[in-house]
Amino acid sequence: MRISTVAATIAALMATPAAWAEIQINGFASIVAGSSLDDDESLFGYDSEIDFNQNTKFAVQVAADLGGGLRATAQLLSRGRDDYDVEFEWAYLSYDITDNLMLMAGRQRFNLYKYSDYIDVGFAYHWIMPPQGVYSLPFSSGEGIGLVYSTLWGDTDVGVTYKYITSSKEDFVPSGTDITPAPFSAKGHILNLNFTTGDFEYGLNLGYVSDLTYEYPDLLALAAAVESTGLFPEQTVNDILPIDDSATIIGVHGKYDPGNWFILAEYTRLDLDPSAFALQDSAFVSGGIRFGAVTLHATYGWDENKPQYEALDAMLPVYNALPPAAQPQVAPLIGLTQMALETQQQDSYYYTLGMRWDFHSSAAFKVEYTDFTNDKGPATDGQVLLMGVDLVF
Repeated sequence: MRISTVAATIAALMATPAAWAEIQINGFASIVAGSSLDDDESLFGYDSEIDFNQNTKFAVQVAADLGGGLRATAQLLSRGRDDYDVEFEWAYLSYDITDNLMLMAGRQRFNLYKYSDYIDVGFAYHWIMPPQGVYSLPFSSGEGIGLVYSTLWGDTDVGVTYKYITSSKEDFVPSGTDITPAPFSAKGHILNLNFTTGDFEYGLNLGYVSDLTYEYPDLLALAAAVESTGLFPEQTVNDILPIDDSATIIGVHGKYDPGNWFILAEYTRLDLDPSAFALQDSAFVSGGIRFGAVTLHATYGWDENKPQYEALDAMLPVYNALPPAAQPQVAPLIGLTQMALETQQQDSYYYTLGMRWDFHSSAAFKVEYTDFTNDKGPATDGQVLLMGVDLVF
């Protein structure tokens, strides 16, 4: 969506008669500069040249209270890494069925992490860039319906959310890469359980993706080549392609924040049907100390991506049974299949050191250094330095 269309949308909303709706407009922005500290290594989309686009963003949110428990909310977000094209990140209606139960319908968040609801609002947390292993889903928003239930159990605030969401993107590119854009789609169910008891926040996130498809051209070509040999069963091709697959996602988090300091931990696991997608485990522990308007913080995290070898394990016995004279013709397919399965292989760890200075009630200046090491797969060591300003208005 171009800016002219967005401006017209906002103007139309603001022109709504006051007797019909109460309009509230706010927003947020992040202006971030960053660079890899290694001349020959890139990390999280940054190379040795200073980049002002990768994590820079600007958003405007318009909320209309229509009365009687009915509200309309739209969030328009522009990202530097997407050439500042403006898109609807949120666009949904909500209705209070009771004082404790709310229905949502439209474009809304995938709630799979602690900071899912406001992951783009950098002012809401201490990092410039949240840990990329845990916060790594291809989508942050999708279209669907949701139910949100909130209540109080003794001294504990309880929130339960269920959503059924679908999403698709014709030109998906995994974060931090520059591979060929390709269609990606997913739909599924999400359940969140969140609790707050005094200074302690904790929760459980469960997701079941009933239909996941990634039409990456290189994988499609590889699968077609394997199938054309006529040597391997159809299941082998299915175990290469992430087409019409399913996945489960589990996440847990906990945070203790008495005021002058805090500690936060989060863990996620992604299990998928056999394909070129790896099984993923990610976790981090982060803590910080506040000195007035200044927060010093540190984070340690690890990520492990395990290739799924079902396709290769099915191909090797067939290959080994071929006459020696025929094996050289099939050997390149064996090598390409192994390479495709191991592309996402990862056994990495990292630490992040940072500083946040709230120099204004609505703005924070941040500096952040991350050192990353991967012992498996195509990535190697890397370091990145970021600095920027997050603000809300």
